[in-house]
Amino acid sequence: MWRKRRRDTDELLELAGSPTWMYEWDLGDGLRTAVMGPELMSIHETRAAVMEPVVRRVLAVAGPDATAVDLACSEGWFAHRLLEWGAHRVVGIDIRPENIRRAELVRDHLGIDEDRLSLRVADVYDAGDLGTFDVVLCLGLIYHLENPVGALRVARRLTGRVCVVESQLVEPHEPLRHSWGTTGEYVDQPAAWAAWYEPQVEQDSHPIASAGGVVSLIPNRAALLQALGAAGFSNAEEPPVDPGLSSQYTERHRLVVAAWP
Repeated sequence: MWRKRRRDTDELLELAGSPTWMYEWDLGDGLRTAVMGPELMSIHETRAAVMEPVVRRVLAVAGPDATAVDLACSEGWFAHRLLEWGAHRVVGIDIRPENIRRAELVRDHLGIDEDRLSLRVADVYDAGDLGTFDVVLCLGLIYHLENPVGALRVARRLTGRVCVVESQLVEPHEPLRHSWGTTGEYVDQPAAWAAWYEPQVEQDSHPIASAGGVVSLIPNRAALLQALGAAGFSNAEEPPVDPGLSSQYTERHRLVVAAWP
């Protein structure tokens, strides 16, 4: 056991200087992981600040056995926040083995019991049989998918109390006009999705995308809210964003939504 832990610690310390981390982890003794982009931590910290009051409230109501799942958890940074905010048990899933390996290295290095934070490699579409959780996180995921509504349907099946969804948004937000079966007949749609092709590349060289070789669909605000309703959520709340937080959120380029069953 000691040899395994020592080997894992050595691997984590070797990886820490690599500029391919999604999060800046404080590993102790002044050591922090290098982050792949200068704006990433501002985005993560804004996500956390916006959703923390809602999540804390739900976990408090759920009580001492509160549970949560982080879909597309990457290295597990938000799974750790869930534990800090009151979850007794958290499950993190991610499609990339490298992300889960890093998440396990950090978890073990920080001394968190795997019974409290379990991590697994899985596709979000295969996660619907995990049971239900008091809190479900779906952050930075749906705009990397060809079937974002299908992913939200999975999230709904998992949601016992609240699901927090965060997404990039399409701009502008004005309705789009399209024809509809009859010559001269047009429909104005407030909900719209943009298409973005994410090329097939090695996972390690494209660590943010959920998978390569897909057409990712990115919603505007109306489309995101419409998709949440179609997925089976009865209500959606947009928590306030303080002015000092990331401009991507204050200027509505990204949105955090708390969705209720």
